[in-house]
Amino acid sequence: MQKFDELLANFASEQKIRIGVVCANDEVTIQSVFNEKVREYLEPILIGDETRINKILTEHNFSARVVSADTEEKCAAIGVEMVRKNEIDFLMKGHIQTRTFLKAVVDREKGIATSGLLSHVALNEIPAYHKLLLTTDGGMVTAPSKADKKILIQHGIEVMNKIGVKKPKVGLLAAAEKVNPKISSSVEAEEIMLEMQEEAPDSCYIDGPISLDLSLSKEVAAIKHYESPVAGDADIVVGPDITTMNVLGKSLTILAGAKMAGLIMGASVPIVMVSRGSTEEEKAYSILVAMYCSKR
Repeated sequence: MQKFDELLANFASEQKIRIGVVCANDEVTIQSVFNEKVREYLEPILIGDETRINKILTEHNFSARVVSADTEEKCAAIGVEMVRKNEIDFLMKGHIQTRTFLKAVVDREKGIATSGLLSHVALNEIPAYHKLLLTTDGGMVTAPSKADKKILIQHGIEVMNKIGVKKPKVGLLAAAEKVNPKISSSVEAEEIMLEMQEEAPDSCYIDGPISLDLSLSKEVAAIKHYESPVAGDADIVVGPDITTMNVLGKSLTILAGAKMAGLIMGASVPIVMVSRGSTEEEKAYSILVAMYCSKR
């Protein structure tokens, strides 16, 4: 699939998907939950200032269950507890400090982290590319170790499987396709590729190190006589660090006109945590991807 609207057209669920919004105290967040693209599939549970939330709901003629909580800490704790009780299918961060929100998610006794690592995945609709592209990690894991990168890959594969890509093609990004012993991420990329080909050959096609142009352009791959199942057809690209992937992500949206949907993976449910600068459409598409990843 090339576009989010195709993903939306193919979505089906026999029952409503329960979205829990932590600190749903602002109009923009509530509007994104009731966006016309996704609202028919959702059962919203809005956690926060009951008076403020009800006022917004009334102004827009929306209807939702409201769970009262008077501090950010209480909002986060309630959201996480409702997930643990199987009352919520996925969470969305509302008007709350990221640190406060994630502290409740990763709490050792009461939290919902499951993989040992929370990671950010971004699904991108890029006008110049022939299908949706997942990039990771440009928002959470600053300097992933080799073991961390394997988890990032697994989270990416999980998302792609959920949207219907059974054996995604994974590119482990580097400046060039040849291993450079002076660049540790280049050496790691080859090691990860070989290990995953041996440990989980049916989970994905994988190539690394591989440059971005070889990952995404069949023309460049042909010119360089580079043969790989990933070349020019990557579903997932994994970077060496957060700076690389943050720059790539913002380059795609600002310079290439891409649309982006972002999720936090690694908890027992997907988590929508978009930036304040995200458009309502981007928030709606992030909710859409979370709907796919949380279908019961």
